[in-house]
Amino acid sequence: MHKPDLVSLVRRMKKAFMRAKPSRNLHGRFDDLVFAVEDYAIFTMNPDGIILDWNRGAERIKQYTAEEIVGTHFSRLYSDEDRAGGLPERELEIAAREKHHTAEGWRLRKDGSRFWASVTITALLAADARPLGYLKITRDLTERTLSHEVLWQSEERFRLLVESVQDYAIFMIDPGGHVMSWNEGARRIKGYEQEEILGEHFSIFYPPEAVMAKAPEALLRKAIEEGRAEDEGWRVRKDGSRFWGDIVITPLYDSNAVLRGFTKITRDLTKQREVESIQKNERIKNVFLATLAHELRNPMAPILYGVDVLLRSPADPSKAAEIAGMLQRQVGQMGRLIDDLLDFSRISTGKIVLHKTRARLPEMLKCAVEAVAPMIELFQHELLVRQPEGMVEIEADANRISQAVTNLLSNAAKYTPPGGRIVLEATVEHNTDLRIVVSDNGQGIAPELQDQIFELFEQGANSGSGGLGIGLSIVKTMAMLHNGSATVESAGAGAGSKFTMVLPVVVAPESPAPGARPKSRKFARRNGPSRVLVAEDGKIAADILAMFFRMEGLETAVAYDGQQALETAQHFHPHLVCMDLGMPRMDGFEAARRIRMLDKDVVIVALSGWGADEDRKRTTEAGFDCHMVKPANPDDIRSMIARYLPGRR
Repeated sequence: MHKPDLVSLVRRMKKAFMRAKPSRNLHGRFDDLVFAVEDYAIFTMNPDGIILDWNRGAERIKQYTAEEIVGTHFSRLYSDEDRAGGLPERELEIAAREKHHTAEGWRLRKDGSRFWASVTITALLAADARPLGYLKITRDLTERTLSHEVLWQSEERFRLLVESVQDYAIFMIDPGGHVMSWNEGARRIKGYEQEEILGEHFSIFYPPEAVMAKAPEALLRKAIEEGRAEDEGWRVRKDGSRFWGDIVITPLYDSNAVLRGFTKITRDLTKQREVESIQKNERIKNVFLATLAHELRNPMAPILYGVDVLLRSPADPSKAAEIAGMLQRQVGQMGRLIDDLLDFSRISTGKIVLHKTRARLPEMLKCAVEAVAPMIELFQHELLVRQPEGMVEIEADANRISQAVTNLLSNAAKYTPPGGRIVLEATVEHNTDLRIVVSDNGQGIAPELQDQIFELFEQGANSGSGGLGIGLSIVKTMAMLHNGSATVESAGAGAGSKFTMVLPVVVAPESPAPGARPKSRKFARRNGPSRVLVAEDGKIAADILAMFFRMEGLETAVAYDGQQALETAQHFHPHLVCMDLGMPRMDGFEAARRIRMLDKDVVIVALSGWGADEDRKRTTEAGFDCHMVKPANPDDIRSMIARYLPGRR
């Protein structure tokens, strides 16, 4: 049952006591009110502190019977130290002066044991404020106090345990991501002393590329959405060195489900990763040697038998021609194995050197198709080639790009049943990306294998289709060396595969003669009014601003996101671009960067609701010519037009 607090209980008892008839003695009135109460020790005292009454609760809590305690001084219930210090008398003095007194402390039972008591002493005053006696109520809070003590000790032990752990960095961060605590493991692993790191944002532990990609913020969001977030990746120590960290982030909520912060546990797996890397390399070497021995024996057997047939039938021209063709194919296969062996060595040691030139896309694709033509014909596949009209040139090592495309086509041919369909398609997107796609209707790739399909030997070691299994690894390596990427898509077994290689279209100018000024690539400017491109994801705002520019005599186009702005710029050739920053599909920073690649002379003005100094600094660093805050004053826009497009209206 709910127990009333002591103050309320005292007030009710005092009122009842004072309402009692004067003719009744204190003992009778006391018995009527509180004798049966067992949860509280309740008794009255005369002005000198002599106990007059004793209820059941007093008997239970203090262990004295009424016969033993009534008539004695209440100081009997205090320790020797408290009595020597005059605590009982002082409590009565305070109660008489202030009408009541409350306190907590250790009190004694009859058997000498102590209990933690919450005590209230109330003075029972006559009309002239003279104390007639005192009412004392005591509650045993030992169990609660001990529970709190146990809890405190448990929390203290846990705190000391966490702080002393050295193998894990364990710390707390607030809802905004700032470090709130720091243990010994965090100091050892990350290199920061506690006073150096408290209050800093935890993104300080991430490499720049992860910070740019907003990986720390994404992990906090994931922890909130899913209840925890796990991650592995490179982290940064105070001295700038990197370590491979395994982390777990868990959100912390209070009793009202309000987010109070996060716990973050980090384990340094650098040594473990190095061991795993050594073990993996050892497995790769063993697989490589076994595969190499197997693949070299394959062409050696028909060569050996073919030579024997020639020796026994030297005068048979038809057999000689047949054997010669076979020998030519087997020698070609051995040559390809040797090339793969050399490429494996170069990839493993990082010694691949690119010889970049102005490479033409049609010629690179033609070389690749010619290289796989015999295999396509052997398996009776249908090969479709689609590429852009006109000349597409990129700065690349033409031989290496041809080799990568050849490997993709060869891979499709090997893993597509006879009579299959293979499509080689090249497209140029936004004048910035060359996308080469090889798709087939072959056996497909299981989802669990797609992540490692570009690793060394993942193809060759698991198939009987020949080769050393490094073809796709070469594809990815060549793409990365050209600042591009390679990916795979497949719906699973029997659903075919689609490999995509993306390369940047970087058309480098011819090397200028000594002393000559380099030429820049510009849009072809047409005669007529200046052209303005408005890029704004708010349709109404964009249309109104476009109307304003048209009324100023400028030819105007509108785009409602960054991607559309880039596509429009390719055919509209604007002199001036008014670019919002926070747009869907592609933000204003990326759109501006790509448009600048198409025309270095175009004027790009940031027109955004973000106007802080940091925002202006970002747009300046991103190459914007001007930063205007929405809503911009029409006269300010006219001044901007006059500044950047003088005489073009």
